[in-house]
Amino acid sequence: MNKRALSFSFLMAAVPFCANAQTEHFIDVGGSTLGPQLPYYDPNVLTIDIGDVVTWTNESGTHNVNATEFFFPLNPEGFTSGEPANGDWTYSHTFTIAGVYNYMCTSEGHSATQTGRIFVLDPNEVEEAPTETPIALAPTPAKDHLLVSTGDRAIARFEIMGLDGRILMTIPAGQGEQTRLQLGTLTPGNYLLRAVEAPERVTVLRFTKG
Repeated sequence: MNKRALSFSFLMAAVPFCANAQTEHFIDVGGSTLGPQLPYYDPNVLTIDIGDVVTWTNESGTHNVNATEFFFPLNPEGFTSGEPANGDWTYSHTFTIAGVYNYMCTSEGHSATQTGRIFVLDPNEVEEAPTETPIALAPTPAKDHLLVSTGDRAIARFEIMGLDGRILMTIPAGQGEQTRLQLGTLTPGNYLLRAVEAPERVTVLRFTKG
C-alpha cells in the first residue's frame, strides 16, 4: 500500500473517533451555611451531549454530589461522589443516557441553596436545548408583600428561609402565573425564597425586605 492510500485509510478510521469525542465540563463546589458565601455549585445548570464528562471540583467547605435514585427517582440513572468531604477533591461522571438529572449536596442544610441540574441531549436526535421561564420577584426591596412571577412553571409551594437555612414560612403556590406572598410577619433583612416544583426541582432566589 502506498503512502497516500495509507494516509487516507488512517483518516477514514479516525472519523468515527472524532465524531464521538468527549467534552469535559467543569463545576466549582463551595460555600458554607455560616457564610459569607452560601453553599453552591457554579454553574448549577448545564446542557451537555451524551458521552460528555462533568467534573466537580471542591473549592471550600464540606460537600458532595448526590444524584442517587433514592433522592431523585426520576433521574435516568443515579450517581454520587460519596459522603460529604472537605479538602481539594474532584469527582467526574460520564453521562451515557439522555435526560434531565437533578442533584444536590447532602451536608446538613446545604440543599436549601446547593442543587444542580444537567440536561443531557442526544446529538443524533433533532431537539432543542430545554429552556426555563425565569422566576421574577417584585418589588425589590419588598415591604408588606412579594409578588412572584413564575410563568408556566409548575410550582408546588414557596418556602421563605433565613440565610442560616431555617424555614420561616411555607406558602402554597397560586393557580396562575403570579403568587402574592404576604411578608408582614418578617423583620427587615435578607432572606431566601425557595420555589419548589413538582416533583423535585428547586429554584432559590435571594430577596430583601425593607
